[in-house]
Amino acid sequence: MPTPLSEIIATERLALRPLTDRETFERSVTWVHNSDLDDPTPFVSEGQLLLTTGRQFVDGADSAATPNFEAYVARLVSAGVAAIGFGTEVITHGVPAGLVAACTTAALPLFEVPYRIPFIAISRLVADNEAEQARAGFDRALAAQNDIARAAVGKGRLAAAATVAAEHLGCRVWIFDADGELVSEPDTEKNAKRLADAAPGIRESVTELLARARRARVADDAADEHRVVQTLGSTGRLCGAIAWVRDTEFGALDRSVMTVLAALAEVSLEQTENLRVGHRAILEQLFQLLKDGRVDSVRRAVRVAGIELPAERFAVAALDLSETSASVRDVLERRAARADSRTFAVADGRHLLVLIDAKQLAVERRFFGVSDLTVGLSAEVGWPELTVAITQAVRSLEAAPPETVTEFASLVGESFFGLLATSSVADIAHARLASVIESTQGIGLLRFAQVWLRHNGQWDPAARELGIHRHGLKSRMQRLSELTNLSLDTFQGRAELWAMLAAIDLSEKP
Repeated sequence: MPTPLSEIIATERLALRPLTDRETFERSVTWVHNSDLDDPTPFVSEGQLLLTTGRQFVDGADSAATPNFEAYVARLVSAGVAAIGFGTEVITHGVPAGLVAACTTAALPLFEVPYRIPFIAISRLVADNEAEQARAGFDRALAAQNDIARAAVGKGRLAAAATVAAEHLGCRVWIFDADGELVSEPDTEKNAKRLADAAPGIRESVTELLARARRARVADDAADEHRVVQTLGSTGRLCGAIAWVRDTEFGALDRSVMTVLAALAEVSLEQTENLRVGHRAILEQLFQLLKDGRVDSVRRAVRVAGIELPAERFAVAALDLSETSASVRDVLERRAARADSRTFAVADGRHLLVLIDAKQLAVERRFFGVSDLTVGLSAEVGWPELTVAITQAVRSLEAAPPETVTEFASLVGESFFGLLATSSVADIAHARLASVIESTQGIGLLRFAQVWLRHNGQWDPAARELGIHRHGLKSRMQRLSELTNLSLDTFQGRAELWAMLAAIDLSEKP
């Protein structure tokens, strides 16, 4: 930690006398070195103060020759020596005029050290100053770490801790979750402003590092800006990232403060992830209460987990749980858990359902689209029509081409049978076919019937698709007719069976 040369000169007890212009003393020294060598440059480093008694100008010198002070000073300047302190009355009487002239010309600070002042006194002054600065730096770092820790357990939690760290370090800080989204502050408008103020390239760096799924820390030091981006969590299971930007370089003590915030952020984000996964079973049970109409009770319960249910109007999105990767499910659940979100993601049987507030519907629809997800989307409904919306979403999903979002409105527009996807028809169909579905061969008979009815009741093309003889298909349909008590020889019987098959999902059964 450099010591200002002006402070050394101003120390009264040292009685140092400047011999060059005062302006030359506006610099700092990193350490003090003693040498009477004619060329001490191999043993000094940039920024050091060189103390000498001038023996090199006397020993071995021709008494008739004048020492080459200019060459001596030039060597010191090229080595980056910050200043020269000349001890008098040890070898020479006073400071050689030639040395004063050479230093004045080279603008190298030169001062006289009286005989009574040992060089060690100057060295100790610099060492004490460095130790004092180090102690002060440690004290500041410790105070910053304590303030960050207190903020992290206070009302503002992680966002407040980031604000405190930024104030102590004089920098800007952003904390991102595993999806590269900025960790929200209580004030969503302030959060949006912080994101808008993010240094160019920060979001890109975070996204790139998170995509690698490896623990990493990248420092980008430019002339006027210093950036550090660090991932949080373990390799293969990252929980977020943290970014720092400042005009000046981060020192060792700065990095110790940064480490504290990074550790707290990692613990906080990992705890949030663990709680989210742990809440899945509870949310599934609460969802059953939603179906029973206990909306207010569930709304109060999920707020404990930081989740806000949609308001009065919403839509339901359905995804096939078996075809939805764990990472996609994590993303949808994290989106639902954000402070500014009014969505609710929960597993229900074979499906992952997302209840989306009407005001967020356009945003979530775009997200599904850019993520290439296969989604069925219901019409907008109110809470009394929740089960209807679930059925609509599931039916839309069944009709959805891969990596597309299919809305129930389009499904109804394309086929009258989309209207069968209502809770009442589905419930009746399930009740009507319950005995068949639960029987040993029932599901197989119903699936054969689907193919047969799709071929308009024609035996030969249906049998060819099924890979059986048409007489075998006829016997199976006769057996189904007996189980359902439907006359499949009549249009009415066939139409009723078709309507029930259109309203239920046979793929739910093995």
